[in-house]
Amino acid sequence: MKRASAILLFIFIIVEIVMAFYYGELYTPNKKIGDYAIQRDYRNDTITYLDDEAIALADEYNDVGLRSEALKAYNIINSIREEAGLNTLVWDSDLESTSMVRSKEISREFSHTRPNGLQWYTVNSTIMAGENLAYGYNHSEEVVDGWMESPTHRDNILYPTFTKIAISIYVENGVYYWAQEFGY
Repeated sequence: MKRASAILLFIFIIVEIVMAFYYGELYTPNKKIGDYAIQRDYRNDTITYLDDEAIALADEYNDVGLRSEALKAYNIINSIREEAGLNTLVWDSDLESTSMVRSKEISREFSHTRPNGLQWYTVNSTIMAGENLAYGYNHSEEVVDGWMESPTHRDNILYPTFTKIAISIYVENGVYYWAQEFGY
């Protein structure tokens, strides 16, 4: 874990140096550049990424029918976890906000890299620990079957130390975009 923190810190320092040349200054804790915030805590060498504006926009989106379908997928996933002898996952409203952001973003560019070029977890790095994406599935049973047929998606669903989950669906031009976010 310390190695991962050291690598993240090294990357952050490199980014600071590049940004210092580009913007003429270094990042400071809680500094915003555009819609993207970086918070650095020197006490424990942690970096938090938080896209406040994206989360605020996601919170405006609320479709009861789509949320109901997402909750069906959540229940199916918990059944799968129970059958595997794992703890069930708790629905997390903060993760739901991040999954709403990601479901909208993947309608523009289907990738674990966000449309702004940043990694998926930068929506809120303090809570996001795993991500499954899908599109084109119109029903919860179909999307969960698709995730379970993919080894990497299945690994996320059956990862024993995840404790939280949220799933969101965004529909554009009749295509369903699914974002499933996991946390500890």
